[in-house]
Amino acid sequence: MTNLELTYSPYNLKLTKPFITSVGKISERKGFIISLKSNNNAEGIGEAAPLPEFGSENYEEDENALENINLKLKLDLNNLIPAIEENLSEFNHLPALRSGIEQAILNLICVERKSTLSALLNKPTSRNISVNGIIGLINPEEVLKKVRELKSGGFRTIKVKAGREDFKEDLKILDIVRNETGKNFKIRMDVNGKWDTDQAIGNLEQLKKFDVEYVEQPISRVEEFLRLSDASSIPLAADESIRGYKDAVLIIENNLAPVLILKPMMLGGLITTLRIIEEAEKHNLKIVISSSLETSIGRSIAVFAAAIVKQQTAHGLAVADYFDDKIVSNPFPIKNGLINLEY
Repeated sequence: MTNLELTYSPYNLKLTKPFITSVGKISERKGFIISLKSNNNAEGIGEAAPLPEFGSENYEEDENALENINLKLKLDLNNLIPAIEENLSEFNHLPALRSGIEQAILNLICVERKSTLSALLNKPTSRNISVNGIIGLINPEEVLKKVRELKSGGFRTIKVKAGREDFKEDLKILDIVRNETGKNFKIRMDVNGKWDTDQAIGNLEQLKKFDVEYVEQPISRVEEFLRLSDASSIPLAADESIRGYKDAVLIIENNLAPVLILKPMMLGGLITTLRIIEEAEKHNLKIVISSSLETSIGRSIAVFAAAIVKQQTAHGLAVADYFDDKIVSNPFPIKNGLINLEY
């Protein structure tokens, strides 16, 4: 597979509502739709949607790389995964861009072979994917309305963004959520690395009464996770601390966190994500696949990754309502807290 024509189209989409975390407010998503065409006019597409606030490169870096790209692929289709990794190694420092190009390559091969991605990669997939609802850093009145909306939508797992300046406000929000959902719902908490270690130890102690499934990225330094685990029975999840295969292996081999949050766009694409899933499953860790607020093009990779995870858990893929459905289609509708696939 050589002499491919690569083109790209930038996009800038205003979100229908801001996505607010302790890191800041996201009101728009910028990225690139990448197209690869072969000699016989078969086309594969991918999406590069950098999110520097959460650990990727920035938009300008991807734009500069695309303007000067000279992609020459030499792919051994009988040894596909190593071949793609070798060909795209020059983009390892640009994970979102690498993800988009990789996706376009895989998509193109599927089109040319008239194959599904599942068949191409020999990865069986689940038909149904459980997903969690999400509550950003909103006020208590909005929280109650949102929880009731998620309940009526069939969600049974809710992820609550935390990390407010006053931890008592976080506790107030959790109290609202738990009182409204009852004991049969799972509640996850995401701090986005806002706390320091001593704060985290004290805060985790106060969270016990809410029966939290896990606390995601309570601190920024993953090396301190072990200290937190010794101080609290609440499971910890690593997200921002995983920005590559080596990061994940460090966490897995040192038993730093029992839950891994994997975002394919932030990891450089599907192939790296699959490698981490395989390694994590060997150690019986919980794997949660999450969107990076990309459009449905890029999100399709995250959905596929979630579909191959063997353990039953809710994944972070319910983000379509942040995009105007008249502009960005949603091929992954959620019904009763599930995405139903037709791979």
